[in-house]
Amino acid sequence: MRNGILGSVLTAAVAASALVAPLPARAAEPPERYIVTWRHDGAFSSRAAGTGRFLRGFRDFPGFVTEMTAAQARRVAADPRVRHVERDRLVSLAGRQANPTWGLDRIDQRPVKASKSYLPSADGDTVHAYVIDTGIRVGHRQFGGRAEHGYDFVDRDANASDCNGHGTHVAGTIGGATFGVAKKVRLVGVRVLDCYGEGYVSDIIEGIDWVTENAVRPAVANMSLGGGNSPALDWAVADSIAAGITYVVAAGNENVDANRSSPADLPEAVTVAATDSRDRRAVFSNFGRGVDLFAPGVGIRSATAAGDSATAVYSGTSMAAPHVAGAAALILDAYPGHTPAQVQARLIADATKGRVTARAGSPDRLLFVPAPPQAPAIATTRTATAQVGRPYSARLALASSRRGGWKLASGSLPPGLSLSASGVISGTPTTPGSRTVTVRFTDYVPQSVIRQVVIPVTASIPVIDADLPGLLTEEDYEQQLTVADGRDGTWSLESGALPDGLTLEESGLMWGTGVTAGEFTFTVRFTDPWNQTATRTYTITVHQF
Repeated sequence: MRNGILGSVLTAAVAASALVAPLPARAAEPPERYIVTWRHDGAFSSRAAGTGRFLRGFRDFPGFVTEMTAAQARRVAADPRVRHVERDRLVSLAGRQANPTWGLDRIDQRPVKASKSYLPSADGDTVHAYVIDTGIRVGHRQFGGRAEHGYDFVDRDANASDCNGHGTHVAGTIGGATFGVAKKVRLVGVRVLDCYGEGYVSDIIEGIDWVTENAVRPAVANMSLGGGNSPALDWAVADSIAAGITYVVAAGNENVDANRSSPADLPEAVTVAATDSRDRRAVFSNFGRGVDLFAPGVGIRSATAAGDSATAVYSGTSMAAPHVAGAAALILDAYPGHTPAQVQARLIADATKGRVTARAGSPDRLLFVPAPPQAPAIATTRTATAQVGRPYSARLALASSRRGGWKLASGSLPPGLSLSASGVISGTPTTPGSRTVTVRFTDYVPQSVIRQVVIPVTASIPVIDADLPGLLTEEDYEQQLTVADGRDGTWSLESGALPDGLTLEESGLMWGTGVTAGEFTFTVRFTDPWNQTATRTYTITVHQF
């Protein structure tokens, strides 16, 4: 295993042009890796390699990684255009050890007594969970094809396979079929720690940067890792949260205040401490006011990377955090528009109070995953009336809004209309008459409900819009009677008499030759296929030629 590079943190602010001339290194002062963070209004350029040996920059995070001496680092830190300079130290996993499994059973009930069941409020199928860790064994049977590679910042390739097992275990607790809190969430491995469970802060920042740039929302990220304080790491996580991604982080396993570790010290992240099966703070778990809530973290069984069916039992705040990440995925599944702050607030509001002992000043909040809500109820019993030949749209309604889908359970919609999954009945009806159908709504839990709905369709009253001009005797005459919407139908003479020599056909064509001069008044009737009728009275003057 590699040893951590621990050291002092230098703060300041810089710009690339000031970094071109490095100070000479002394023989007793070998170069070390540093993270240089620029102010957000500063420009970044690879010319910053002049600080020493430039290693790489970040995608979105304003900074870069370089090798330089402590003297060079002090010079860079003094530049007013740089925000911060710190040694790029190694961090490690937030710990694990063996014991029996019980976590899922605990988080869906208030009392400590096991119910031997787990019934979550959703399944997370619309959410992506990013596991910033040692990678994921994506072919593990627990994931059922829902796990994928994001990127590997250790080997610098797109294959984030897990050679340690920790990341796969974390992913299994977030979304495994048996061990997962959110059993249909999409899992994405972002590898920032090596086979020994160690990695540089700069690698982790790159992983966070990648998630910020590539995350499919709604999204949650889990970080079951940490070490000492790193302002650069905290800023990277804060920027990613500001971009709309919820972060759940392990409090750490040193039995000290969680505010001594990054990113556990970040208020915007959901910081998770560990409990045992008796709701006691785990003896190893970090603590303090910076902890948002506790979750099971002792003796947690989940998937591991040893094989596609392999499992293992680990302990640590690394195991507590993914319980909460899974719960965050359930919240985002039910409320996809929630911001990270709203997800954090809901987790805290839902937590079980008055249960955790030996908290050492931590808030008394234990993760709770609410049971599914009551079955949905359909409020619509009758839609607005549709009219034949006219575009129509009506939305089915629930008694209370929730995410889900609609479909026709039985019966036939009026011809020309269809029902969408969003509950909208639309189209252009072609036949009048009321239809009674049974519709089904299935929510995200999933829970289903059916109800009969009446959809009335009427044929609108036609309007005769043709005007008829006069004519001369001995003049050929031809005019077409019409209705405003152009519908089909038949025409007839209702009353009166047409001018001598003219004929009205069923098609509405009036034709002939004027014979007798005079004024003729008559009424025509139009009848459509649905027996809707209209009449209009005309007066035509025939002038002597």
